[in-house]
Amino acid sequence: MAECRMPTDQEIDAALQAARNAPDEPRIVEAVYRSEPELDLFVLKISDGRRLVLPRENLQALKGSTPEQAAEFVVGQYGTDIWWPQLDEGHYLPNLLEHRYGNDRWMAALQLRGVAA
Repeated sequence: MAECRMPTDQEIDAALQAARNAPDEPRIVEAVYRSEPELDLFVLKISDGRRLVLPRENLQALKGSTPEQAAEFVVGQYGTDIWWPQLDEGHYLPNLLEHRYGNDRWMAALQLRGVAA
């Protein structure tokens, strides 16, 4: 069995610096949550000009959340994630761009519903 170890402070600092110096990596530059009778979704504006539209029901982090809880989100400091502090859950932008909205089991359930490819 492989040994699991925690990264050192130096490794964490190096990773943060690399993230700051990666301007070509897509970032979330704006995020909006829309909750209306026929609408319950997030729209993420990405630094490369794309828009990512995410129905709340597809995001594993928001399973069982209320619209009020979903509305309480923050975009990470480097624009690489979206986080719901009240739920202690979040999603990483590169996964969302690859249409990965949760773990393997969650994705399999979405496929059964015809949501995920």
